Amino acid sequence: MSKVAQFVVILDANSRWMESQALHFYSNLFSSDDLGEKYVAENLSVSKFIKIQNNFSVEVLMVNDDETPLSFMQLNSSRLSNQNLGTNKPIGIDHIVYFNAEEIILLFNRAEVIAKQRKHDLIWVKIFEADIILKETLQSLDYTPFDYEGDIPNNVDQKQIYFRKEIQ
Repeated sequence: MSKVAQFVVILDANSRWMESQALHFYSNLFSSDDLGEKYVAENLSVSKFIKIQNNFSVEVLMVNDDETPLSFMQLNSSRLSNQNLGTNKPIGIDHIVYFNAEEIILLFNRAEVIAKQRKHDLIWVKIFEADIILKETLQSLDYTPFDYEGDIPNNVDQKQIYFRKEIQ
């Protein structure tokens, strides 16, 4: 069967798998187990996933190959986190955990379909500057960098950069 990106229900087993994958991913990205553990504990722990389970503005999109989960990211449509972007109805993406560029493309193509269906006019993404693969993949998908002046906590000493794409 082919890989597909779809929403995932936040269950205990899914949360534990996502936390484990995030820990591996961010420890590698930051070249530090300590920084990876700190970031995951503050953003992608089982307790954080369970907390967003009842938050209808934050959803998790996951790539699966048959029944095997592979990569995931969070979509955030809350007005608070999407304000001051100069558009009517933006949606934000962050906490992108992947293991190859093909899965990034699947996640973002699905996010764009969702954004069109829900009549969002902008997708914006925050990534860590060190994530060269994600940065290059976003640029190949016509996402452009922009300066964001909002107050978004970083939680680790790693620079973040922002990309956006208008949705027609």
